[in-house]
Amino acid sequence: MNWWQRLLRRRKMEDQLEKELGFHLDQHASELIAKGLSPDEARRQARLALGGPEQVKENCRDARGTRWLEDLLQDFLYAIRMLGKQPGFAAVALLTLALGIGATTVMFTVFNGVLLKPLPYPEPGRLVAVHGHTDSWNAAVYGEQNLAYLDFLDAQRQSRSLAMAGFLFNGGIVGAPGNPEYADRREISSNLFSVLGVPIERGRAFLPEEDQPGAAPVIILGNSFWQRRFANNPNALGLSLILDDKSYTVVGIAPAGFRLDGEEPDVFTPVGQNTAGFLRNRRAHPIWVVARLRPGTKLQEAQSELAVVGRQLAGQYPDSNAGRSFVAAPLRPGIGDVRSTLWLLLGAVGLVLLIACANVASLLLARAVSRERELAMRVALGASSGRLMRQCLTESAVLGLSGGVLGVLVAAAGFRPFVQFWPGVLPRSEEVQLDWRVLLFALTASLLSGLLFGLAPALRAPVREVEQTLRSGGRTLTGSSRRLHGTFVSSEIALAVVLLVAAGMLGRTLLRLSSVNPGVNIRNVLVTRMALSPAALANPARIRAAWQDVLDRARRVPGVESVAAVDTFPMRQGENQLGYWNTPAVPPENQQPLALATSVTPDYPKVMGIPLLKGRFFDDHDRRGSEPVIVIDEVLAQQAFGTEEPVGKRLWIPEMSGPNWTGSSDPVYVVGVVGHVRHWGLARDDQAQVRAQFYYPFAQVPDMALRRWSELMSIAVRTSIPPLNAVEPLRRELRGATGGAGGDQALYEVRTLEQLASDSLARQRFLLLLFAIFAGLALLLACIGIYGVLAYLTSQRVREIGVRMALGATTGEVTRMVLGQSLGMIFVGVGVGILAALGAGRLLAHTVDGMQSTGLSTFIITIPILVVAALMASYGPARRASRIDPISALRQD
Repeated sequence: MNWWQRLLRRRKMEDQLEKELGFHLDQHASELIAKGLSPDEARRQARLALGGPEQVKENCRDARGTRWLEDLLQDFLYAIRMLGKQPGFAAVALLTLALGIGATTVMFTVFNGVLLKPLPYPEPGRLVAVHGHTDSWNAAVYGEQNLAYLDFLDAQRQSRSLAMAGFLFNGGIVGAPGNPEYADRREISSNLFSVLGVPIERGRAFLPEEDQPGAAPVIILGNSFWQRRFANNPNALGLSLILDDKSYTVVGIAPAGFRLDGEEPDVFTPVGQNTAGFLRNRRAHPIWVVARLRPGTKLQEAQSELAVVGRQLAGQYPDSNAGRSFVAAPLRPGIGDVRSTLWLLLGAVGLVLLIACANVASLLLARAVSRERELAMRVALGASSGRLMRQCLTESAVLGLSGGVLGVLVAAAGFRPFVQFWPGVLPRSEEVQLDWRVLLFALTASLLSGLLFGLAPALRAPVREVEQTLRSGGRTLTGSSRRLHGTFVSSEIALAVVLLVAAGMLGRTLLRLSSVNPGVNIRNVLVTRMALSPAALANPARIRAAWQDVLDRARRVPGVESVAAVDTFPMRQGENQLGYWNTPAVPPENQQPLALATSVTPDYPKVMGIPLLKGRFFDDHDRRGSEPVIVIDEVLAQQAFGTEEPVGKRLWIPEMSGPNWTGSSDPVYVVGVVGHVRHWGLARDDQAQVRAQFYYPFAQVPDMALRRWSELMSIAVRTSIPPLNAVEPLRRELRGATGGAGGDQALYEVRTLEQLASDSLARQRFLLLLFAIFAGLALLLACIGIYGVLAYLTSQRVREIGVRMALGATTGEVTRMVLGQSLGMIFVGVGVGILAALGAGRLLAHTVDGMQSTGLSTFIITIPILVVAALMASYGPARRASRIDPISALRQD
């Protein structure tokens, strides 16, 4: 019989044991009677020979091998009964634990979904990302390097260990059926879905012969786009969709929730059908490559194979591939800077859980003192110290698990609102859900919490001086108990200080950053990306005419004061970092200082309110064929020229010279200096690796780059009315601009500059709110803890206080005595907390953009708040102690 069968049939086995003992007792008594003893004497001697019935039963139960489970079940049921007898204690403890474990579980649910869950593809461990590598490439600034399309095709053909697929970010104007709108497009290789292991929901994937120049135009719809544009019509397969004035046949619909590099594209087209020149240029590296290890292949083998391919291509194409190789690495989800924020919040909510545990431990310790007589009686009846400790830990585990169940319910109700409340878009938010990892975490947190707050009461079980404990009736409070209670309270205060100071630092940072000069006038400025009509992109002349017509038409819209075109915009995603030098002897690429390059039209400073400090800005004479000019900001002026006059100086910018740009290696001419703009946002700009900026005329962008630049351009509009009120008039006016007579131009990603500035501080506001909540919760729990401990300690000193008052102590002296005891615990906690807060401050300064080291003013503001709150919590027990009747107190046992 298995142990679990013996456990389930325990009651039946107890009956069998009782009958078997009775049988042996009767049998031995019968033998003694047969030898001539009287029945009474025979039964007496039989019982003596058998031994005590209960001891025999205990030995038999031990032999079953299930004794520990039976004892555990008894302890569990006893713990439930004890909690039922003290509903007030149980309610306070469970509520405290539910808040602590629930908040921690919410944070771990998000942490798990964003950081721990594998990618949502079959066998994600076999997926790898393939990057390009050259010694001159600055991966810390630019990120991992992509592949040239021709290099990708060569590597794909030659690789035997990897099934490789590629994709390219793009966009376009979707026309009929429906109104024109901008669509987020991915140009993909035909095998992308099969490499990822993702089946098409409807229809089919692209065929290899469709991933070729000149093949029939085909398209796959993203699921959300299909629902929005075609209203879930299952007959969408085979229909035509106009994209950039080209008719595509719908051959498939992607599965719901399918994301590529964290985003859900609207449409997919074959990359092989794109005949753009940059895809045939091995110097351009636009292709993102993902691959799957073939069965039985290891990553090291694939890396060795890619190294061979890289060397072969470097030998075949030395001009573009010299020193260039390929690197394979496990495919990881792109989560940006969210990782540090999640770790920070998980640590903060962990402090709240520790405070909750200290609070419950203090309650359990007080409860253990009141149960000393009961526990001493158990010891007197033969219970070992291990048995008592197990009983106490079982009770705390039951409390922890019950709090954990409530905490999981809190987490189930709270994690979705938390995700929606996240500033901006939380990466992998669709993966945030309660799963077995979260439940396992909640179970572990509950058991560890139970062990943490149950250990002190368990170790305090009275296994010595049992007689003294029984005589004292559980009313004696030793100095060690007082110190232990004080330690718990001081710990809560210290942890609360850390969270309060952290919240204070964030608040001070947010106030400082809100008053920072962004370098532009953020009032009444609208910025929107602009997708030109495909017809306008036919040749460079039409592109230039189309942009000029867009600006002219926008100026005619009522409420518009000025308008400009710009490729990269401050405080919005996207930047162009170029190396520069102030002499003709330009160092290698990886040794050049970098500056942010922005292509603009002449009215850009007027629209943005950027001050001109020296020289001039661009005008209509700065165009293709004239001397290449730039305007630099004050940071670049200082870095490049120091104290020298920058206007009239020249800079050598390799990426803006040579045959692909100016046709020569001539430098650019500095014609003006403007104020610095906080391109990276109000918080990040000071710590950014690249802060220097320069502007160059959009009219001087070479013809071969105009089409690509037009895909990146935005328009910035200064208005005399609320900016968002001008959006629809602008849409109507610009939809029919030059080249867009068919109404196939679109504005998208419309924002105001005020929104962008506010969004640049969204993370700081989010952290401030959460840390303020955590600090408030910590302060509340600490006050509850100090109130409970003082109330308990005061109740244990009733006779002492009665004696003091009988000897002449006044109510004020008693109040001061209790408050003095409270202040001692508070100041110890504050002292430890300040030291811990200094370390936490350095961590925050390293993790959160714009944070500065902990200032004295933060402590001056936050510490008095905590001390006053703690003293207010202490006043109730102190006042109650001062009202003790000496006569009644002296009559207590």
